[in-house]
Amino acid sequence: MVRTLAAQGTLTWMLLATGSQAATYYVSPTGSSNNNGSASSPWRQIRDALPHVVPGDLVLVADGSYLGFTMEDINGAAGAPITIRATGLNCLVTVTTDRPDNRDTIKITFCSYIVIDGLRAFVANRAGVRVDSSNNVTVRNGVYGNNTTWGIFTNHSNNLLIEYNECYGSVVEHGIYVSNACVNPTVRCNRSHDNRGNGLHFNGDASQGGTGLITGALVEKNVIYNNGLGGGAGINMDGVRSSVIRNNLLYNNHASGIALFRQNGAQGPSGIAVYHNTIDMASDGRWALLIGQSDTNAGMILVRNNILNNRNTARGGTSFVSATDVANTDSDYNIMDKATPNDGNNVYTLAQWKAQGHEPHSLSATNASLFVNANGGDYHLLDTSPARGKGQPLASVTDDMDGVPRPPLGPTDIGCYHKMGKLTGIRAQDAGGGPGDTQGDP
Repeated sequence: MVRTLAAQGTLTWMLLATGSQAATYYVSPTGSSNNNGSASSPWRQIRDALPHVVPGDLVLVADGSYLGFTMEDINGAAGAPITIRATGLNCLVTVTTDRPDNRDTIKITFCSYIVIDGLRAFVANRAGVRVDSSNNVTVRNGVYGNNTTWGIFTNHSNNLLIEYNECYGSVVEHGIYVSNACVNPTVRCNRSHDNRGNGLHFNGDASQGGTGLITGALVEKNVIYNNGLGGGAGINMDGVRSSVIRNNLLYNNHASGIALFRQNGAQGPSGIAVYHNTIDMASDGRWALLIGQSDTNAGMILVRNNILNNRNTARGGTSFVSATDVANTDSDYNIMDKATPNDGNNVYTLAQWKAQGHEPHSLSATNASLFVNANGGDYHLLDTSPARGKGQPLASVTDDMDGVPRPPLGPTDIGCYHKMGKLTGIRAQDAGGGPGDTQGDP
């Protein structure tokens, strides 16, 4: 049977027309599949609740172990999503062998207005969570670790919200992967680390149909570290346009930092804003920022107020693949030491790059002069940091990674932190992701 996302809206309105009142259901290890899902008679499995839910329903899941499940053709509504929410920090969804497709531990396919909140999945055959051809889906507060291919994987799904998750240890590929044509995905406040490939990967992939583009993406306040031993980037964007990357912290990644390019996407980067990110590349890393195969059909690539440091002395801040990419990029008020206009064939110091008319307000600075304790993972700025007050105020960036307001008109600090803020002294890997958890191994 051929299904389309348009059909989901029809089904949603049919469900609303029944007049069913939103309900709260319960799932518990002490329950039974023969129960009715009430607080006093909970179901045993999350999958037991799925035939019963309608828009607005809430399924509360107690700590314990549950079988992997598939949500198929299940639809909430705008303002009335169907929510599956863990009530504690140890709600574990396990790999199964009894479904027609057991590759992904939690699978959401041809659904809409679904919220998955606080679940955990480890050692999946492929992905901890997969969102397939499903619009307006939220995945938040989860921990997805040591999965074979991805922590969270999505394809052909619009208006995604992926927030406050921890994705680590993907054996083959990436922590979070937003794939295929989609509009308005938001990926924020996640922690993605120790994945073999990318921390965050976005790929419009024209070969899979649709526009082959990802547009309207917002990527903010993520902590991304120790990724890329198998290649890729901390934030990898192939076929992404008209999007914003701001207030992210990337450190000790072993391939690239942020990469904007075209390989599988229908078009290259255009109209992308790269604002207030802090990048500290590993000693074996590539360039902190890569820009290639760009055009200006959706606008210039704007690069402002980023720290683009690199412990690899052979590399540096920004790598442009060609002179066209240099011309298509407006970059200034950054901290960096080197740039290349031709993918590393010629490397210029910042002073030499400035002499050619680039980065007029940018500066170079060491980690020791910038950060409280970069080697310990604390990238808040020192009181004496040269990044203080040296940024260009941006109306679209109203706060920093900690939520500290940035002055709309006055001086702003370069990087993802505006000042010491509420997380002073806390390591970067303890900020910006998950429900107060560290690695959360099963």
